[in-house]
Amino acid sequence: MSKIRFELNPPKTVQNRYFEDHELRKSLLSLVGRARELAGLVDGIHITDSVLGIPRISGISFAHFIRHSGNSLPISCSLRARDRNYTSFMQFVGDAILLGLESILILKGDELGPDSSTSNLIPTEILKVLQREKYDRYINFNLAAPSKITDRFQIEKKILSKPHSLVTQSIESLGDLEDLADLAKQHGIRTVACIMIPSDKNLKSAQMIGLDWDEYSKDPVSFIMEASKIADEVLLTSPNHFAAAIEVLKVISNHD
Repeated sequence: MSKIRFELNPPKTVQNRYFEDHELRKSLLSLVGRARELAGLVDGIHITDSVLGIPRISGISFAHFIRHSGNSLPISCSLRARDRNYTSFMQFVGDAILLGLESILILKGDELGPDSSTSNLIPTEILKVLQREKYDRYINFNLAAPSKITDRFQIEKKILSKPHSLVTQSIESLGDLEDLADLAKQHGIRTVACIMIPSDKNLKSAQMIGLDWDEYSKDPVSFIMEASKIADEVLLTSPNHFAAAIEVLKVISNHD
């Protein structure tokens, strides 16, 4: 069975209209506790980067707290191109290498809103610069991919930039995953299948991204295990229902 990694969102910097240090620290301790619960159930943790453009603490800071709590699970991070210039990108990557992170997922990122200024950096171009400057000798770089192939040229462009892996958006079909994995494998690129845990509390998140989980909602464990045979790694996400994810992970663990 392929590796299973679980996605955690760092705490929001502002939680009740204004920044409050004690609220942030409380949320951080809670999330570090969740990371501790994952030990023995997953092969790694993936830290997101300000999903939907909502400011959260840096993935590097969150990874630091997880690591210094005694948690030895491998850690990977997302990094939004939309929010950064090349200087801040290199700073983040340098920090990630010093902290011993396993990989960085470079993605464009959701828009912040009509009034927000964003960078024009393109993930594939950023990857080329990082490769040219040999950062990839110390850390793996991944690129985001759609959950199904609708634009083959777009996927091939990503593949030709030679990422370590393509990380899908939340998949809803094993057939779609197989198509993408087969294409990536032809070029020696790994595939990471992102799967959202189906639950009432995650329904709003699924609807926001247009995810239809009918194919697997009745038996998510079998779906995840089948996906793990197709992809090189599975990334589980459960943005609003951590307890449901833990239950699924415990069942999967008992299957091993």
